[in-house]
Amino acid sequence: MPPSPLMPGFKRQLLLIVTILLIVPVLVMLYDVYFASKTDDILIVNLEKKLTGIAGGLGIQIEEQLSREPPEKRMEALAVIFDQAAGPVAQANSGVRLGLYIPGNDQIIIHGFLHEFGKRLPEEKKEREQRIYQEALKGIAAVMKSGEPITRLGRTWDDQFLEHLVPVRSDSRIIAVLWAEERMHPLFARSTKIRLFIRYITLTVFSFGVLASLLTITSLVRQVRTIKNGLLELEHNFAFRLPEMSGEMGQITGAINTLAAGLAEREQTIEQLRRSENLIALGKLVTHIAHELRNPVSIIQAVSEVLASRLKNSPELKGYAEYVTKIQEQIERHNRLVGELLDFGRPDPGLIAPLNLNELISALLEDCALLLQQKKIALEFAPSAEPLLIQGNQEKLKQVLINLLLNAVQAMPQGGSLTVRTEAVNHTARVLIRDTGVGISKEDLPQIFTPFYTKKAGGSGLGLAISQRIVQIHGGSISVESEPGAGTTFTLSFPRSQPEEENKTLS
Repeated sequence: MPPSPLMPGFKRQLLLIVTILLIVPVLVMLYDVYFASKTDDILIVNLEKKLTGIAGGLGIQIEEQLSREPPEKRMEALAVIFDQAAGPVAQANSGVRLGLYIPGNDQIIIHGFLHEFGKRLPEEKKEREQRIYQEALKGIAAVMKSGEPITRLGRTWDDQFLEHLVPVRSDSRIIAVLWAEERMHPLFARSTKIRLFIRYITLTVFSFGVLASLLTITSLVRQVRTIKNGLLELEHNFAFRLPEMSGEMGQITGAINTLAAGLAEREQTIEQLRRSENLIALGKLVTHIAHELRNPVSIIQAVSEVLASRLKNSPELKGYAEYVTKIQEQIERHNRLVGELLDFGRPDPGLIAPLNLNELISALLEDCALLLQQKKIALEFAPSAEPLLIQGNQEKLKQVLINLLLNAVQAMPQGGSLTVRTEAVNHTARVLIRDTGVGISKEDLPQIFTPFYTKKAGGSGLGLAISQRIVQIHGGSISVESEPGAGTTFTLSFPRSQPEEENKTLS
């Protein structure tokens, strides 16, 4: 079975998943390394040089002016010096913001704007200073702790900025932190957002790929386990079939099922040949034994008949007549058994003539009606709408049908229902005999046609074996279905003959 175009094979699924898992992350990493990262690095390096120069130069200028002031007035002069030095610098560098934080009095002074212009109310100015202080707080704390200048990338409520912070010293003691910051180029923010979006997409695709891989691998492992367990089952049961699957696995299971069916058919053929050879050998042996038994029994029968006639004419020996009668009964039983053995070992279809199965079965059931009534068995006969014409020996087929009917009666000692149905299926005539008796156990069912196999008291085990041989020499077959406690159904199948065949036979 070719794989469905809607369901690609496992190989293509695996290649697709691996491609998604490897190629996409590699492309994203290449974008980050060779385009986005380098672009960001160029922007940051250029801006860092600018801010370092501004903050560093302004810090040196403030420290030099402070050194000229008396030590006790330096803290008071710090804010004034910063205002005088930072104002011109902020005006000369539009978009650069300068800030000074004095920890001694927790004062913050701001000059310049990132992207906002215009005058503000005192309350708004104070609020703006506190917000800027919160944005620069991490950098201020880092400089206060390390005593070294640092550069960091910060974020406002709606943008990103780069800031360079330097300590302002007086007598080797940090008395303030000065910084210069500028808004990042819009390309940087756009690039950052794009990279963040791509990373989320990459993570989603990667997660989907991993999930698809896990599902595919899990499905593959489950299918392989099913195939493995199926092969273990097929080791001792060729009737077992693997479930249908899709793709290459479906082709494998289909091939295994086809192989198993072939092996089962071959095993069945071999078993049939073995049984046929055994039956032929057994038939020859049985025929020879039956012939050897018939001769001495014939002598015993002749002697018993002479003895019976003499006992009849001798009143003083009449008491022994009962023993002679028992001998004769056993001789008759023996002769019947020998006859069955000869029928089994030397099957002879006899005279083959056209006959109608419906008429044969109808007449036979009329003869059995009294017996069925005595055994409290309800009979239902459902003949086919059309005549079932076959070529066969009427007496031999009667023997088969009587044997099956008697078996059904014996299977219903408390009474029950017996259904006989005939039907035409294509070129085959079928007879179904169903009872509601005790049924046949699963252990006994495969053996019921085996010669001499019986569980009936006093049975020879040849009835069904002979019936099967008779049906087979008519070119037919016999099968059985049974459920313990639910009854048994025997099905006889014969090749149908057409009316023109009957005419040829009769002419």
